[in-house]
Amino acid sequence: MTDFAELPILGILGGMGPAAAVDFQQRLLDTSIVTRDQEHIPAIIWNHGGIPDRQLAINHLGQSPLQAMLVGLKVLEQSHVAKIAIPCNTAHFWHRDLQQHTDIEIFHMVELTVQQIVKHYKFGEKVGILATQGALSTELYQRELAKYDIPYVIHAEQVIEQELMPAVYAVKRNQLAEAGPILHALSQRLVDAGASYIILACTEIPIALHAVQSPILKISFDTTQILANTCVDWFYE
Repeated sequence: MTDFAELPILGILGGMGPAAAVDFQQRLLDTSIVTRDQEHIPAIIWNHGGIPDRQLAINHLGQSPLQAMLVGLKVLEQSHVAKIAIPCNTAHFWHRDLQQHTDIEIFHMVELTVQQIVKHYKFGEKVGILATQGALSTELYQRELAKYDIPYVIHAEQVIEQELMPAVYAVKRNQLAEAGPILHALSQRLVDAGASYIILACTEIPIALHAVQSPILKISFDTTQILANTCVDWFYE
């Protein structure tokens, strides 16, 4: 029998936002096929909501979150984690900088998501990217999809600022009943614009869509779930 101290530990760099990190932990529990406590993935989470706002930083309106994330990264390193997951899409704008500060592999949520899309993609289909303006301005998903010549559909900046961002911040306030219908409608508009699938490219979005049992989830690539699946596959392999 393997001693519990010998099992690899997953590090979770959370706080972006705190609810998304907790949702990610729940996905780990739900995805793992176990029969007892001792079979679950050992995890250490640094879930600090004090990390500066990523949206403001990208728009040069606020402090960069990098130094705060590096503090969390150091905590996870000192806890001897084997892999690190960051349940925040926009935070992956700083993935390269974070990875340069550690020898521990940090899973790349954007790359993992697009790899899943490639497996299901059929020529001629378009993918909708439901994301914050910060994530879209970094072109994280646009560049990754372009590697595989996959066309995408996004909302106009005005729609994102006036409708999507207030809904995302409503999720952060735990106002899911308010945010869910808005995010569902925004997803449907991407479908109406030609999208065959929707990337839920903000980890607050699936929280709200699940809360209202949105049927759009059936055609969505849930980035939180994809990251959780990767962590589960890594641990049990």
